[in-house]
Amino acid sequence: MRHLHLIALTAPLALAACGAPSASITPFIASVGIDGDLGVGDGAGTSVASSFNDLGLDDNEAVVGGLVRLNFAGAELSISGYGVDFEGTGTATGNFEYQGSVISAGTNVASDIQLDTARALFTWDIIPLDGLDLGLGFGATLLDLDFRLQEIGGAGTLIESEELIPVPLLAARAAWTWGPVDLRADAGGIVVEYDESEASIFDIGISASVDLFSIGDLVVGYKIMKIDAEYTDDDAQIDTDLDLSGYYMGARFSF
Repeated sequence: MRHLHLIALTAPLALAACGAPSASITPFIASVGIDGDLGVGDGAGTSVASSFNDLGLDDNEAVVGGLVRLNFAGAELSISGYGVDFEGTGTATGNFEYQGSVISAGTNVASDIQLDTARALFTWDIIPLDGLDLGLGFGATLLDLDFRLQEIGGAGTLIESEELIPVPLLAARAAWTWGPVDLRADAGGIVVEYDESEASIFDIGISASVDLFSIGDLVVGYKIMKIDAEYTDDDAQIDTDLDLSGYYMGARFSF
């Protein structure tokens, strides 16, 4: 997976460059659901979006991801990523028009949406209190969004698109140690315009961890990612409102 390759390649370089005194790695598994809608038009007018639920993408999917944290001199670099693939069959409630191909409202379709995401956040401590850790900073998310819709029966019309969307972020983190339990929240978000396109992203995660027999830490948490993107692909106007959310569990190993 591209996002895991990014983590694996970037983390050793960052560690070497910063001379980090401490680091951790957290592989995790998650159950992720999707909500929102998708519209595709030929650029001549506003498209009518179809919800992911109507397109048959209403089941949670199991995903595998990873998180690396590097701590040094009152700062933290975190790098995370995962990929998710939703498939299903449903019905288009609006017309989809792309490069002369049309899937009309009311048509049954086979739907497939893939999203790979990689995120890096760099934050500095702003309140150095015992047991409490607050930081502010910046970062970036790289979104690789692919979708594929194919008419079931009839002409079998196929509409598909792939877009790579880099989004800079403003970032914040908070952590609190309470006995054997560590509580943590990370957030990043921004609204940007680029190359006649617009994207907004808000990525929030909360987690709790506890020591697991001195081998590592058991981590459980919840992640929410809200993506609203408008962009053109070969003169087609694509508008997607995509919400991902779900629980995750993993093991953190520190060194």
